Amino acid sequence: MEQVKQEGLKEALNKADQPLVLLSPTIYRSDFVDNLERQLSEIAGKKIQIKVFTDAKQESPLLFLNRDKKINLDARQSFIGELDRRFMELKGDIQQLRSEDITKELRQIIEATKPTFKVEDMRQEGVVLQVGDGIARVAGLEHVGSMEVVEFAGSVYGLAFSLEQDAVGCILLGAEEDIKEGSKVVCTGHQLEIPVGDGMIGRIVNAVGQPIDGKGKILATNYRLVERIAPRVVTRQPVRQPVQTGIKAIDAMIPIGRGQRELIIGDRKIGKTTLAIDTIINQKGNNLVCIYAAIGQKAAAVAKVVEVLRREGALDHTIIVAALANEQTAFKYLAPYTACAIGEEFMEQGRDALVIYDDLSKHAVAYREMSALLKRPIGREAYPGDIFYVHSRLLERAAKLSDEKGGGSLTAIPIIETLGGDVTSYISTNVISITDGQIYLESGLFNTGFRPAINVGLSVSRVGGAAQTKLIKKIAGRLRIDLAQYHEMQAFVKFGAEVDEATKAQLARGERGRELLKQIQYAPMPLAEEALVLYAVVNSLMDEIPVKRVGEFEKGLVAFAHQNYQNIVDIIQEKKDLTPEIDAGLKEIIAEFKKQFVS
Repeated sequence: MEQVKQEGLKEALNKADQPLVLLSPTIYRSDFVDNLERQLSEIAGKKIQIKVFTDAKQESPLLFLNRDKKINLDARQSFIGELDRRFMELKGDIQQLRSEDITKELRQIIEATKPTFKVEDMRQEGVVLQVGDGIARVAGLEHVGSMEVVEFAGSVYGLAFSLEQDAVGCILLGAEEDIKEGSKVVCTGHQLEIPVGDGMIGRIVNAVGQPIDGKGKILATNYRLVERIAPRVVTRQPVRQPVQTGIKAIDAMIPIGRGQRELIIGDRKIGKTTLAIDTIINQKGNNLVCIYAAIGQKAAAVAKVVEVLRREGALDHTIIVAALANEQTAFKYLAPYTACAIGEEFMEQGRDALVIYDDLSKHAVAYREMSALLKRPIGREAYPGDIFYVHSRLLERAAKLSDEKGGGSLTAIPIIETLGGDVTSYISTNVISITDGQIYLESGLFNTGFRPAINVGLSVSRVGGAAQTKLIKKIAGRLRIDLAQYHEMQAFVKFGAEVDEATKAQLARGERGRELLKQIQYAPMPLAEEALVLYAVVNSLMDEIPVKRVGEFEKGLVAFAHQNYQNIVDIIQEKKDLTPEIDAGLKEIIAEFKKQFVS
């Protein structure tokens, strides 16, 4: 073990945890501990505190600096070394020495010898038994912790993923070519940490927080563990503040609150990611930092998302965590946890963050793949039995913190891909039960041109109106009921049933309401514009407009309001409530525009 000079000891002390822990087989006098604290404080150049514990089974006193380093305070080795050196000098004269001379020599050695602090590395070593497919089985790491970072040959890192009786299964975070059977692996004593903070905004990083956008090093203000326990119930408060998505159907009937977990679910290629991207675009100027986790996607798909966000000016408040389809399985598994940790940093600063997991179906497949390679027992649909826990411990970290904790929030929008519209699959039902509601996209609606293809009947938000602005809540409160009644009455009309004038009016309003909910992608609407068009349809002010011209009417109405009534639009955006002044202003705008539109 190499002896460390005072400069090295000073560096080790400066990096040490406080207070230092002294574990001794005997009880030390307080003056000894005080003297040791004084000496170490002089070396470190700062106040050092020591906390003493006694363990009779301990062989020698050990001073623990942190999980990696310790100092052996047993002075015997120093004395033995000096004795060996002195008696080698005496050689044949030893036979001539009298007992009092030997005593004198020993006394001089004891008085002259100063024990040397030795900083020892506590990192445990093991041996690679098997490596391949992004997995390594290791023997010898008896004290390694779950998800602890381990270092392989060639500076390749991994995570202790599966702790078994005779070996440890590790997932690799780098290339496996340099790792051979029989090569060494070392415990680091740390769990995986990633950079977090404002320096991440506008950047694209991989699943371990390393930049992959070619913009250089990230100036991180802090580092945070990828996995940690979710905030306790007593540190939370009810969700009341909205995440304004800019999507009329969602904001009016399936509102999302800051701190909520809202699932987007549906078949592939029917607009799930588009809903998430629209939500990110609409947060410009809303003091909401967005994190988009792309899990197992192709590089081209991620590049398309980045281009859309750049074109719409949304990268200034967005962080992208990308685990590409051709990367290690471990990266796909870690990506959502990394995105969550980045968002938690903003939440605990008292700010608001939104994290989108696109998608957790691929995340579950990655976990199943790793578990199969490590020969873990399988359950339903070949997924390991703890897949529910894997997703719950991720999504439960979304929260609205209490005012005492800063009042920050982390909103989670996971995405799940179904097959043939089947929401009863294992992963779908798991995530539905964890989240606070779901937005269900239906293939039938998408194929008929109704986009976004949101099935209002099967979609729900368990937070509900508590997360809506007062304005939208008052205007669109009965929109869901109108649409439900429309669908029910429409079924009777198909069978040739006769209807009265009141029913016809209700059908007309429902038909136009349904048409109004259509919205092109990457065009989220500001709150004032949503309020204007929803007010028109809910209050039957569009009943005489032909259904085919509803889209044209909507576009013209919004442009007319900005051109002629910008002052009212600004008041709506500011007050966010349906005051008598705003109510009168909305009626006036719609009435004046209808004169032009009808004529």
